Amino acid sequence: MSTTVFVMAHKAYSEPDDPTYRTVFVGAKGKPDILPGCLRDDAGEDNISDLNPYFSELTGIYWVWKNYTGQENIGVCHYRRYFSDDSLEKLTSAQYDEILEKYDLITSKNIPTEISYRDSFARAHNVADLDAVGDTIKRIYPEYGMAFDEVMAGHDQYFGNLFVMPRKLFDEYCEWMFTILTETMPAIDMTGYNAYQQRVYGFLTENLPLVYIKARGLRNYESQVVYTSEKAETTEVVLAITELLHHKKTHEAKEMLTQIISLRPEVALVTSDLRGNVEFTKQILFIKDHDESEGKDNFFTREYDLTALMNFYKEAFIALSHLSRREDVEESERKYLKDNGFDLFAANVILSNDPSERFGRESLDRNTVMQRINEVCVREV
Repeated sequence: MSTTVFVMAHKAYSEPDDPTYRTVFVGAKGKPDILPGCLRDDAGEDNISDLNPYFSELTGIYWVWKNYTGQENIGVCHYRRYFSDDSLEKLTSAQYDEILEKYDLITSKNIPTEISYRDSFARAHNVADLDAVGDTIKRIYPEYGMAFDEVMAGHDQYFGNLFVMPRKLFDEYCEWMFTILTETMPAIDMTGYNAYQQRVYGFLTENLPLVYIKARGLRNYESQVVYTSEKAETTEVVLAITELLHHKKTHEAKEMLTQIISLRPEVALVTSDLRGNVEFTKQILFIKDHDESEGKDNFFTREYDLTALMNFYKEAFIALSHLSRREDVEESERKYLKDNGFDLFAANVILSNDPSERFGRESLDRNTVMQRINEVCVREV
Protein backbone atom coordinates (compact mmCIF):
# COMPACT_ATOMS: atom_id res chain seq x y z
CA MET A 1 0.00 0.00 0.00
CA SER A 2 1.32 3.46 -0.90
CA THR A 3 0.36 6.91 0.35
CA THR A 4 -0.57 10.12 -1.45
CA VAL A 5 -0.65 13.34 0.57
CA PHE A 6 -2.61 16.21 -0.93
CA VAL A 7 -1.13 19.62 -0.19
CA MET A 8 -3.83 22.26 0.11
CA ALA A 9 -2.63 25.60 -1.27
CA HIS A 10 -4.27 28.86 -2.27
CA LYS A 11 -1.15 30.42 -3.78
CA ALA A 12 2.12 29.44 -5.43
CA TYR A 13 4.75 27.85 -3.18
CA SER A 14 7.84 25.64 -3.38
CA GLU A 15 6.45 22.14 -3.89
CA PRO A 16 8.06 19.17 -2.11
CA ASP A 17 10.49 17.23 -4.28
CA ASP A 18 8.68 13.97 -3.59
CA PRO A 19 5.90 12.42 -5.71
CA THR A 20 4.12 11.46 -2.47
CA TYR A 21 2.89 15.05 -2.30
CA ARG A 22 0.41 16.51 -4.80
CA THR A 23 -0.82 20.09 -4.80
CA VAL A 24 -4.54 20.89 -4.74
CA PHE A 25 -5.36 24.51 -5.61
CA VAL A 26 -8.21 25.43 -3.22
CA GLY A 27 -10.60 28.25 -4.05
CA ALA A 28 -9.61 27.75 -7.68
CA LYS A 29 -12.92 28.63 -9.32
CA GLY A 30 -12.43 31.32 -11.95
CA LYS A 31 -8.68 31.63 -11.31
CA PRO A 32 -5.57 30.57 -13.29
CA ASP A 33 -3.42 27.71 -11.99
CA ILE A 34 -1.08 28.63 -9.16
CA LEU A 35 1.44 25.97 -10.26
CA PRO A 36 1.89 23.98 -13.47
CA GLY A 37 0.03 20.67 -13.32
CA CYS A 38 -1.65 21.32 -9.96
CA LEU A 39 -4.96 19.67 -9.14
CA ARG A 40 -7.90 22.07 -8.76
CA ASP A 41 -10.82 21.96 -6.36
CA ASP A 42 -13.15 23.20 -9.14
CA ALA A 43 -12.45 20.27 -11.49
CA GLY A 44 -15.28 17.85 -12.23
CA GLU A 45 -19.00 18.29 -11.71
CA ASP A 46 -19.00 17.48 -7.98
CA ASN A 47 -17.07 20.22 -6.22
CA ILE A 48 -17.63 23.02 -3.69
CA SER A 49 -14.84 25.36 -4.79
CA ASP A 50 -17.12 28.40 -4.58
CA LEU A 51 -17.52 27.74 -0.83
CA ASN A 52 -13.78 28.13 -0.18
CA PRO A 53 -14.12 31.54 1.59
CA TYR A 54 -16.15 29.67 4.23
CA PHE A 55 -14.70 26.15 4.08
CA SER A 56 -10.94 26.85 3.61
CA GLU A 57 -9.01 23.61 3.01
CA LEU A 58 -12.22 21.60 3.25
CA THR A 59 -13.03 22.38 -0.39
CA GLY A 60 -9.86 20.53 -1.35
CA ILE A 61 -10.67 17.62 0.96
CA TYR A 62 -14.15 17.42 -0.60
CA TRP A 63 -12.64 17.37 -4.10
CA VAL A 64 -10.30 14.48 -3.21
CA TRP A 65 -13.20 12.57 -1.65
CA LYS A 66 -15.50 12.98 -4.64
CA ASN A 67 -13.07 13.06 -7.59
CA TYR A 68 -9.83 11.22 -6.80
CA THR A 69 -10.18 7.49 -7.51
CA GLY A 70 -6.92 6.16 -6.08
CA GLN A 71 -7.37 3.58 -3.32
CA GLU A 72 -4.05 4.16 -1.52
CA ASN A 73 -3.70 5.84 1.89
CA ILE A 74 -4.94 9.44 1.66
CA GLY A 75 -3.33 12.36 3.47
CA VAL A 76 -4.02 16.07 3.84
CA CYS A 77 -1.51 18.78 4.73
CA HIS A 78 -0.97 22.47 3.95
CA TYR A 79 1.56 24.21 1.75
CA ARG A 80 3.46 25.38 4.84
CA ARG A 81 2.70 22.50 7.25
CA TYR A 82 3.85 18.92 6.77
CA PHE A 83 4.07 15.79 8.89
CA SER A 84 7.71 15.15 9.76
CA ASP A 85 10.11 12.78 11.46
CA ASP A 86 12.31 13.64 14.45
CA SER A 87 14.82 15.28 12.09
CA LEU A 88 12.06 17.58 10.84
CA GLU A 89 12.19 16.01 7.40
CA LYS A 90 8.88 15.50 5.61
CA LEU A 91 7.61 11.94 5.95
CA THR A 92 7.93 9.74 2.86
CA SER A 93 5.34 7.36 1.46
CA ALA A 94 7.24 4.44 2.99
CA GLN A 95 7.22 6.09 6.42
CA TYR A 96 3.49 6.78 6.22
CA ASP A 97 2.86 3.19 5.20
CA GLU A 98 4.96 1.84 8.06
CA ILE A 99 3.08 3.94 10.64
CA LEU A 100 -0.31 2.93 9.24
CA GLU A 101 0.57 -0.72 9.62
CA LYS A 102 0.39 -0.13 13.40
CA TYR A 103 -2.15 2.70 13.67
CA ASP A 104 -5.53 3.52 12.15
CA LEU A 105 -4.61 7.08 11.19
CA ILE A 106 -2.05 9.86 11.61
CA THR A 107 -2.86 13.27 13.13
CA SER A 108 -0.89 16.30 14.25
CA LYS A 109 0.41 16.27 17.82
CA ASN A 110 -2.03 17.26 20.51
CA ILE A 111 -1.59 20.89 21.61
CA PRO A 112 -3.27 21.07 25.05
CA THR A 113 -5.36 24.16 25.76
CA GLU A 114 -5.05 25.96 29.11
CA ILE A 115 -8.85 26.00 29.39
CA SER A 116 -11.50 23.70 27.95
CA TYR A 117 -11.51 23.35 24.18
CA ARG A 118 -14.96 24.94 24.00
CA ASP A 119 -13.82 27.95 26.05
CA SER A 120 -10.67 28.21 23.95
CA PHE A 121 -12.76 28.23 20.76
CA ALA A 122 -14.99 30.93 22.29
CA ARG A 123 -11.99 33.23 22.73
CA ALA A 124 -11.41 33.35 18.97
CA HIS A 125 -14.79 32.57 17.37
CA ASN A 126 -18.55 32.51 17.91
CA VAL A 127 -19.05 29.53 20.20
CA ALA A 128 -22.73 29.32 19.19
CA ASP A 129 -21.50 27.88 15.88
CA LEU A 130 -19.62 25.13 17.70
CA ASP A 131 -22.67 24.39 19.82
CA ALA A 132 -24.71 24.10 16.62
CA VAL A 133 -22.31 21.42 15.37
CA GLY A 134 -22.81 19.56 18.65
CA ASP A 135 -26.58 19.78 18.28
CA THR A 136 -26.36 18.35 14.76
CA ILE A 137 -24.13 15.48 15.87
CA LYS A 138 -26.50 14.54 18.69
CA ARG A 139 -29.45 14.67 16.31
CA ILE A 140 -28.14 12.67 13.34
CA TYR A 141 -25.20 10.76 14.90
CA PRO A 142 -26.27 10.35 18.55
CA GLU A 143 -23.64 7.65 19.13
CA TYR A 144 -20.99 10.40 18.72
CA GLY A 145 -22.65 12.82 21.17
CA MET A 146 -20.79 11.70 24.28
CA ALA A 147 -17.42 11.90 22.49
CA PHE A 148 -18.26 15.43 21.29
CA ASP A 149 -19.06 16.57 24.84
CA GLU A 150 -15.84 15.00 26.15
CA VAL A 151 -13.75 16.82 23.54
CA MET A 152 -15.50 20.13 24.23
CA ALA A 153 -14.91 19.83 28.00
CA GLY A 154 -11.38 18.50 27.59
CA HIS A 155 -8.08 20.23 26.89
CA ASP A 156 -6.89 18.28 23.84
CA GLN A 157 -6.84 19.75 20.36
CA TYR A 158 -5.53 18.97 16.91
CA PHE A 159 -5.28 21.68 14.28
CA GLY A 160 -5.48 22.42 10.60
CA ASN A 161 -7.47 19.39 9.41
CA LEU A 162 -4.19 17.51 8.96
CA PHE A 163 -4.39 13.73 8.76
CA VAL A 164 -3.41 10.57 6.86
CA MET A 165 -5.59 7.45 6.78
CA PRO A 166 -6.53 4.49 4.62
CA ARG A 167 -8.86 5.32 1.73
CA LYS A 168 -11.82 3.45 3.24
CA LEU A 169 -11.55 5.35 6.53
CA PHE A 170 -11.05 8.62 4.64
CA ASP A 171 -14.30 8.09 2.72
CA GLU A 172 -16.17 7.20 5.91
CA TYR A 173 -14.81 10.24 7.76
CA CYS A 174 -15.65 12.61 4.89
CA GLU A 175 -19.19 11.26 4.66
CA TRP A 176 -19.61 11.83 8.41
CA MET A 177 -17.98 15.28 8.51
CA PHE A 178 -19.62 16.80 5.41
CA THR A 179 -23.03 15.45 6.42
CA ILE A 180 -22.64 17.22 9.77
CA LEU A 181 -21.64 20.48 8.07
CA THR A 182 -24.47 20.32 5.54
CA GLU A 183 -27.00 19.75 8.29
CA THR A 184 -25.50 22.53 10.45
CA MET A 185 -25.32 25.23 7.76
CA PRO A 186 -28.89 26.54 8.28
CA ALA A 187 -28.03 27.24 11.93
CA ILE A 188 -24.90 29.29 11.17
CA ASP A 189 -25.52 33.04 10.97
CA MET A 190 -22.44 34.86 9.64
CA THR A 191 -23.97 38.32 9.81
CA GLY A 192 -21.20 40.75 10.80
CA TYR A 193 -18.38 38.23 10.33
CA ASN A 194 -15.21 39.57 8.74
CA ALA A 195 -13.37 37.58 6.06
CA TYR A 196 -11.40 35.68 8.68
CA GLN A 197 -14.41 34.66 10.78
CA GLN A 198 -16.30 33.67 7.64
CA ARG A 199 -13.92 30.69 7.36
CA VAL A 200 -16.08 29.24 10.11
CA TYR A 201 -16.48 25.72 8.71
CA GLY A 202 -12.73 25.21 8.61
CA PHE A 203 -12.49 26.23 12.27
CA LEU A 204 -15.44 24.07 13.29
CA THR A 205 -13.92 20.90 11.88
CA GLU A 206 -10.37 21.17 13.24
CA ASN A 207 -11.10 19.05 16.31
CA LEU A 208 -13.73 16.77 14.75
CA PRO A 209 -11.06 14.12 14.05
CA LEU A 210 -10.64 13.78 17.83
CA VAL A 211 -14.40 13.30 18.25
CA TYR A 212 -14.33 10.64 15.51
CA ILE A 213 -11.31 8.91 17.06
CA LYS A 214 -12.85 8.80 20.54
CA ALA A 215 -16.26 7.60 19.39
CA ARG A 216 -14.86 4.83 17.20
CA GLY A 217 -11.98 3.81 19.46
CA LEU A 218 -9.39 4.42 16.74
CA ARG A 219 -5.65 4.33 17.32
CA ASN A 220 -4.01 7.50 16.06
CA TYR A 221 -0.31 8.27 15.71
CA GLU A 222 0.48 11.88 16.66
CA SER A 223 3.14 13.12 14.28
CA GLN A 224 5.36 16.15 14.51
CA VAL A 225 4.53 18.90 12.05
CA VAL A 226 7.26 20.91 10.35
CA TYR A 227 6.47 24.45 9.25
CA THR A 228 8.13 25.80 6.13
CA SER A 229 7.11 29.41 6.78
CA GLU A 230 5.20 31.63 9.17
CA LYS A 231 1.77 32.85 8.26
CA ALA A 232 2.13 36.00 6.14
CA GLU A 233 -0.20 37.98 8.41
CA THR A 234 1.95 37.18 11.45
CA THR A 235 5.11 38.39 9.74
CA GLU A 236 3.33 41.55 8.58
CA VAL A 237 2.16 42.34 12.12
CA VAL A 238 5.71 42.16 13.51
CA LEU A 239 6.98 44.39 10.68
CA ALA A 240 4.26 46.98 11.37
CA ILE A 241 5.09 47.05 15.09
CA THR A 242 8.79 47.40 14.28
CA GLU A 243 8.04 50.45 12.13
CA LEU A 244 5.93 52.16 14.80
CA LEU A 245 8.61 51.60 17.44
CA HIS A 246 11.20 53.04 15.05
CA HIS A 247 9.17 56.26 15.26
CA LYS A 248 8.91 55.92 19.07
CA LYS A 249 5.14 55.34 19.00
CA THR A 250 4.91 52.75 21.76
CA HIS A 251 1.30 53.33 22.78
CA GLU A 252 0.12 53.31 19.18
CA ALA A 253 1.99 50.03 18.62
CA LYS A 254 0.39 48.44 21.68
CA GLU A 255 -3.11 49.57 20.69
CA MET A 256 -2.63 48.39 17.10
CA LEU A 257 -1.48 44.93 18.20
CA THR A 258 -4.41 44.61 20.61
CA GLN A 259 -6.85 45.50 17.84
CA ILE A 260 -5.25 43.12 15.34
CA ILE A 261 -5.36 40.19 17.76
CA SER A 262 -9.00 40.98 18.49
CA LEU A 263 -9.89 40.96 14.78
CA ARG A 264 -7.47 38.25 13.64
CA PRO A 265 -6.68 36.06 16.68
CA GLU A 266 -4.93 33.46 14.52
CA VAL A 267 -1.83 35.69 14.17
CA ALA A 268 -0.93 34.90 17.80
CA LEU A 269 -1.68 31.17 17.70
CA VAL A 270 1.21 28.74 18.05
CA THR A 271 0.27 27.31 14.64
CA SER A 272 0.90 30.69 13.00
CA ASP A 273 3.38 32.45 15.32
CA LEU A 274 6.16 29.88 15.00
CA ARG A 275 8.79 31.78 16.99
CA GLY A 276 6.40 33.24 19.55
CA ASN A 277 7.20 36.74 18.32
CA VAL A 278 3.65 38.05 18.57
CA GLU A 279 3.22 36.71 22.10
CA PHE A 280 6.57 38.19 23.16
CA THR A 281 5.81 41.51 21.45
CA LYS A 282 2.46 41.82 23.23
CA GLN A 283 4.15 41.50 26.62
CA ILE A 284 7.03 43.78 25.66
CA LEU A 285 4.68 46.54 24.49
CA PHE A 286 2.57 46.24 27.64
CA ILE A 287 5.66 46.63 29.86
CA LYS A 288 7.19 49.36 27.71
CA ASP A 289 4.00 51.43 27.52
CA HIS A 290 3.49 51.15 31.30
CA ASP A 291 7.07 52.03 32.15
CA GLU A 292 7.11 55.03 29.79
CA SER A 293 3.89 56.35 31.37
CA GLU A 294 5.48 55.90 34.82
CA GLY A 295 8.64 57.76 33.74
CA LYS A 296 10.94 54.83 34.45
CA ASP A 297 14.49 54.72 33.13
CA ASN A 298 15.31 51.17 32.04
CA PHE A 299 16.02 49.06 28.97
CA PHE A 300 12.34 48.86 28.05
CA THR A 301 11.94 52.65 28.00
CA ARG A 302 15.30 53.44 26.36
CA GLU A 303 15.23 50.89 23.55
CA TYR A 304 13.02 51.12 20.44
CA ASP A 305 14.50 48.32 18.36
CA LEU A 306 12.09 45.36 18.55
CA THR A 307 14.82 42.78 17.99
CA ALA A 308 16.87 44.19 20.87
CA LEU A 309 13.78 44.28 23.09
CA MET A 310 13.01 40.65 22.26
CA ASN A 311 16.57 39.61 23.07
CA PHE A 312 16.32 41.36 26.44
CA TYR A 313 12.96 39.71 27.10
CA LYS A 314 14.44 36.28 26.33
CA GLU A 315 17.41 36.86 28.65
CA ALA A 316 14.99 37.85 31.41
CA PHE A 317 12.89 34.80 30.67
CA ILE A 318 15.90 32.51 31.09
CA ALA A 319 16.68 34.06 34.47
CA LEU A 320 13.05 33.74 35.59
CA SER A 321 13.05 30.11 34.50
CA HIS A 322 16.07 29.41 36.71
CA LEU A 323 14.56 31.22 39.67
CA SER A 324 11.19 29.49 39.34
CA ARG A 325 12.91 26.10 39.71
CA ARG A 326 15.25 26.96 42.61
CA GLU A 327 18.18 27.07 40.21
CA ASP A 328 21.00 29.57 40.65
CA VAL A 329 21.25 32.62 38.43
CA GLU A 330 24.64 33.33 36.91
CA GLU A 331 26.30 36.49 38.19
CA SER A 332 26.44 37.77 34.61
CA GLU A 333 22.67 37.31 34.29
CA ARG A 334 22.07 39.09 37.59
CA LYS A 335 24.27 42.03 36.61
CA TYR A 336 22.69 42.24 33.15
CA LEU A 337 19.19 42.51 34.58
CA LYS A 338 20.13 44.94 37.34
CA ASP A 339 22.11 47.20 35.02
CA ASN A 340 19.15 47.37 32.65
CA GLY A 341 16.59 48.16 35.34
CA PHE A 342 14.60 44.94 35.26
CA ASP A 343 11.99 45.18 38.02
CA LEU A 344 9.16 43.29 39.69
CA PHE A 345 6.51 44.76 37.39
CA ALA A 346 8.19 43.33 34.30
CA ALA A 347 8.80 40.03 36.09
CA ASN A 348 5.15 39.77 37.09
CA VAL A 349 3.94 40.45 33.53
CA ILE A 350 6.12 37.69 32.12
CA LEU A 351 5.15 35.22 34.85
CA SER A 352 1.45 36.04 34.42
CA ASN A 353 1.47 35.36 30.68
CA ASP A 354 2.57 31.77 30.46
CA PRO A 355 -0.26 29.93 28.64
CA SER A 356 2.08 27.22 27.36
CA GLU A 357 3.50 26.58 30.85
CA ARG A 358 6.97 27.36 29.59
CA PHE A 359 8.14 27.68 33.19
CA GLY A 360 7.06 24.10 33.73
CA ARG A 361 4.64 22.41 36.08
CA GLU A 362 7.35 22.06 38.73
CA SER A 363 7.65 25.80 39.31
CA LEU A 364 7.55 27.27 42.79
CA ASP A 365 4.49 29.20 43.85
CA ARG A 366 4.30 32.79 42.56
CA ASN A 367 5.01 34.55 45.86
CA THR A 368 8.18 32.50 46.42
CA VAL A 369 9.37 33.16 42.88
CA MET A 370 8.76 36.91 43.21
CA GLN A 371 10.66 36.97 46.49
CA ARG A 372 13.63 35.23 44.88
CA ILE A 373 13.53 37.64 41.95
CA ASN A 374 13.53 40.61 44.27
CA GLU A 375 16.46 39.22 46.25
CA VAL A 376 18.82 38.35 43.42
CA CYS A 377 18.26 40.23 40.22
CA VAL A 378 15.83 43.14 40.15
CA ARG A 379 15.10 46.55 41.56
CA GLU A 380 11.91 47.06 43.57
CA VAL A 381 9.24 49.15 41.84
